[in-house]
Amino acid sequence: MPDQSLDERSLSEPVAELLREIQQTPKEYWPNLLQMIRLFRESVTVKPAPSDAWAKAMDEIKNPDPVEKAARQKALSDLLKSWEEEGDEQEQTETWEYLRQALDEDRLSNRPLFP
Repeated sequence: MPDQSLDERSLSEPVAELLREIQQTPKEYWPNLLQMIRLFRESVTVKPAPSDAWAKAMDEIKNPDPVEKAARQKALSDLLKSWEEEGDEQEQTETWEYLRQALDEDRLSNRPLFP
């Protein structure tokens, strides 16, 4: 074996080990062993198929179902109405003051964002 390259020798060692294991396995189990080896190879070499979820989501955006769209709009409208009905004017004023102050901090301009 002196004329074999290093790659051939390093490759032949695992192949020789595999052959020894196969030879030690009773021949009636070889078809099952072959099937297991093929399944293993497929499981480690199969590339994941692109997800259809992205295409489905894009299709739903481009071609929305009118019934679902109407239901979403009604749900949004109901949510906004509930906020309006439940809203505490004092709390909303305090929230706005806090947001306005936070948005005006650390600005590049000295001019307030919301005068």
